[in-house]
Amino acid sequence: MLPKFATIIACGGAGKRFGEDKALQLLAGETLLARAIRIARSYGCPIALAARNAEIPRSESLPVLLDEQPDLGPISALASGFAFSVRGDCSHVLLLACDQPFLPDDLAKRLADAIGDNGVAIPVSNGHDQNMAALWRCAPNKLKDYIAGGGRSLWRFGESVGITRVNWDDSDADSFTDIDDRVQLAAAEERLRTE
Repeated sequence: MLPKFATIIACGGAGKRFGEDKALQLLAGETLLARAIRIARSYGCPIALAARNAEIPRSESLPVLLDEQPDLGPISALASGFAFSVRGDCSHVLLLACDQPFLPDDLAKRLADAIGDNGVAIPVSNGHDQNMAALWRCAPNKLKDYIAGGGRSLWRFGESVGITRVNWDDSDADSFTDIDDRVQLAAAEERLRTE
């Protein structure tokens, strides 16, 4: 049985390698953000967007959670997600990046089944922890203390609350591919054409 969780889509990256907002890049005629929202809806509600500033498009009528502290990176999205989840009486946060267009359909369920008593369940794909597609148990006070002490790494925070690693079989294609530049975007377009 799935715990009550909120899905938080982190879309606050600067997009420096694109020269413009990464979330608005088109993949198969759909923005990366719109695709991320569609994927998130398949996992469950509520959904919110975590962003550095209020300029993120609001056409989806989803709540936008603004970073309380600038320039903290993805840990800021998790902090916003914890606050949003607690207000909505959710016990967990599924934190996703807006630039992972191939996330698996069973992501939330498999992570929820595996998390146990740990603070986070993280997929491991091709030998790499996928921190930006992880299910976190809400621990806002622990995270606040971690950030106040200078902590910025999602992985190190995960270590402090206990990590369950969930190995993903990606023998054909990596479900956790992220899009960081135009070359990767073109490769994703090609992948969609051939799948």
